[in-house]
Amino acid sequence: MQVKKYQAADTQQAMRLVRAAHGPDAVILDCRSVAGGVEVVVSLEGMLETAMAAPQAPSFATPQQTRSTPVEREPTALDALFNRRKKAEEEISQTVQAAASDSKRPAAAEPQMVWSQNEELLTMKQEMASMKSMLMDQLKGHNWQQASHQAPEYQELNSFLSAIDIDPSLGKRLSAEIPADESVTVQREMLKMLLSKKLSVNAPPTSGAICLVGPQGAGKTTTIAKIAAQYVLTHGRSGIAILTTDTARVGAQEQLRAYGRILQVPVHVASNAEEAVKTYRLLCKKNLVLIDTAGISFRDKQGISELQALLAGMQDVQVFLTLPADAENYVQSEIIDAYSSLNAQGAVLSRIDEAMRLGGAVSNLIQHRLPLVWCANGPRVPQNLSAADAGKLINMAVRMAKAFEVRRNGQHSAPEEQVAAESVPAAVAASAAPRRGSALNVRV
Repeated sequence: MQVKKYQAADTQQAMRLVRAAHGPDAVILDCRSVAGGVEVVVSLEGMLETAMAAPQAPSFATPQQTRSTPVEREPTALDALFNRRKKAEEEISQTVQAAASDSKRPAAAEPQMVWSQNEELLTMKQEMASMKSMLMDQLKGHNWQQASHQAPEYQELNSFLSAIDIDPSLGKRLSAEIPADESVTVQREMLKMLLSKKLSVNAPPTSGAICLVGPQGAGKTTTIAKIAAQYVLTHGRSGIAILTTDTARVGAQEQLRAYGRILQVPVHVASNAEEAVKTYRLLCKKNLVLIDTAGISFRDKQGISELQALLAGMQDVQVFLTLPADAENYVQSEIIDAYSSLNAQGAVLSRIDEAMRLGGAVSNLIQHRLPLVWCANGPRVPQNLSAADAGKLINMAVRMAKAFEVRRNGQHSAPEEQVAAESVPAAVAASAAPRRGSALNVRV
């Protein structure tokens, strides 16, 4: 087969060269991207066959026909072939232009492994997070040492604040309100009172629409089940419904359905925002509507924007941020900042039983002026959920700080400290237990 190649900067220039050399009936065999532009391969034999298959017929028009309006002729096989080739030429031109635009992009079109599937990168990410946490701890220690050097009279108080894991900037403001000539015991008691006073606490709502938002694994679904179980034990099951928009995790849906079957509470699943809004409008007649949302990372700005648009379509929804207590202090701060666009009415401090210290969470709640509404201290339903109490939470933070200091120093705690540390979760669990129905202990 005889072929001829034409190279040009782009597809349009190449097509103009082909038309100029072979006319509109050129048979294009291939068109591909090359260095510096594109290359078009044209068949010369196809041109010869086309020319032989369609000889020009002689004209026998009469003078009258010549002077009149020309008569439209019927389409021939040559016309159909020309139209088909012209259409194919346009499709090839569009394909080449798309390929040329893709070749100019910096990223390759070949599939690549996602970073979360690469074990080496995942290990590196964990090591980097550990190094960052260690550096942040060292920086806090340096800040506390500097504060103690500037104000030696507050050295014992600063050491106490550092043990609780209170943010240094907040600790300096609190120390300024405490007299330096008081004893260490009095200073600590005054500090606990100041923390309890500055930590804003709101009463949990018992009606309306409650929506929990937060990152993955924060405990939103389990908290929804705890709130539902406590409501059923107190008010019955007729006025409550659960709506979940978490379609990313099938396990979350099954978990809520299992709780719904045990509590005999209807659970509705919405696959998209439009369906969620329609379902919510149907459930507005209920006394309490609990809305579970998908976990969104604080780095996922688009996901948070979509969640904001979803909540905008639901009227009178009370939004509460689920804040994991076992996360690093700077991570908690990033979570609160990322979800600030949702205008949360309060926070749920979850995973308290997994946290080493609580001073970081207390500092973030105070500095971001986010009221605390619930405290979740374990996976048991409904016992491990209680209304927020600033005094109890600060006392728990102090006891956990003592246990943390003992473990960090490699010493054995005294029996009194062990009993105090072990009695903290039990006290919170006891305060969360409902008045009746104590036999209910749901674990799925």
